[in-house]
Amino acid sequence: MRMVARLQEGIPQDFRRRLWLSLANNYVDSRQIKWYDVERKCFSGTINTTDEELGQQILKDLHRTGCSLFCGDYAEENQAVLKRVLLAFARWNKRVGYCQGFNMLAAIILGVMLGNESDSLKVSA
Repeated sequence: MRMVARLQEGIPQDFRRRLWLSLANNYVDSRQIKWYDVERKCFSGTINTTDEELGQQILKDLHRTGCSLFCGDYAEENQAVLKRVLLAFARWNKRVGYCQGFNMLAAIILGVMLGNESDSLKVSA
């Protein structure tokens, strides 16, 4: 780990995903969180009372996400994935909810997690 920390380019992309997931899984396990239940609740299609307000806040920022995943041919699809992850995070962490700029952080996490919504939520949790 010390050798990787000293690399000028940072953690290699292939290793980064595994490292982030490993750290996230350790966190989930240490807190004895039942991740299946979290996924079901956070990615539920059922609308919560706060979802409409959160959705409006998230929509304001989606088009500002300048990462390459969110421009071009697949922008609309990728923005829908990003919106689901941001809404899931807001449902997971109600105290924080959604804050302007989370779209940029979530976009980076989604990129590293190769578009996997559940893994992205777990890493951001």
